[in-house]
Amino acid sequence: MSDPRSVQIDLLSNLNGDVCEELAVLAQRCISGYSDDRPVSASLVHSRLTNALTGAGPVLAVARDGQEVTGWCAVRRPEPGEARARLWGPVVEPSARRASLGLRLLQTVVDAVQYPLVTTDVPVDRDGAGMFFTRSGWEVLDTITVLHGTPSDGPGAVTAVGITGLEAYVAAAGRRFAGLESSFAASTLPRWRDDARFSAETLLLDPPTGSLLLALVQRNATGSELLVAEVWAADAGVRRRLIAQAHALAAERQVATVRAVTRQDPADFTASGMRVTGRCLTYTLPGER
Repeated sequence: MSDPRSVQIDLLSNLNGDVCEELAVLAQRCISGYSDDRPVSASLVHSRLTNALTGAGPVLAVARDGQEVTGWCAVRRPEPGEARARLWGPVVEPSARRASLGLRLLQTVVDAVQYPLVTTDVPVDRDGAGMFFTRSGWEVLDTITVLHGTPSDGPGAVTAVGITGLEAYVAAAGRRFAGLESSFAASTLPRWRDDARFSAETLLLDPPTGSLLLALVQRNATGSELLVAEVWAADAGVRRRLIAQAHALAAERQVATVRAVTRQDPADFTASGMRVTGRCLTYTLPGER
């Protein structure tokens, strides 16, 4: 491998399938063995980096050693209703680290955007990642709780399978419970469907209250889990019932564990038998709070 300090970094304007596949392969290699290890596909990369409403691609910096991608960093352009754009990465080939390539990638995309930025969730067990952002002048904006639970028998659930008017249901829940701006709320279900992990069978509904729980089944070479990605409900009883239904769904799907990531008080999850297993941090640049 060439000296990472001399590797060229380019800003790409085309997020095509081949590029997404290259980004996914490197991302999968870099998270293997960590708490955020999960399947990373080209479709997942495309979904996470593309503006759902406009279809605009990200601000994307890619480093190559010859034909091989050795690092990348991207900013997904903010959706309507989002105060900040989301930073993804830097993702750097392990053998190319400690040579300032990550810093160069980060600075390239920061210099190319004009809107406030926030990082994706950085697990606290990734000490190097936290130190990287701190040394780069970023500050902690938010702390996120990570919880795990065991699949178990529980109450049956109403799923999104065969539900008519599902787009309107999800949009209404987004406006009412998640505080999403109308056009962003309306794009929620299409964004979810763009994720290869999405299935109508794992979108749980509570029609009397208009509440929902989005769960995603994730499998990789070392294990499987049901990720509780969103719980939108105002009533604690409804939230806990939906979480219990998710555990029953996990048992039905024969996954090894249930995982939840929340910025809110985790009491509804711990009341359902889940245990806190870690924390994630999000970072922002000073002055962008």
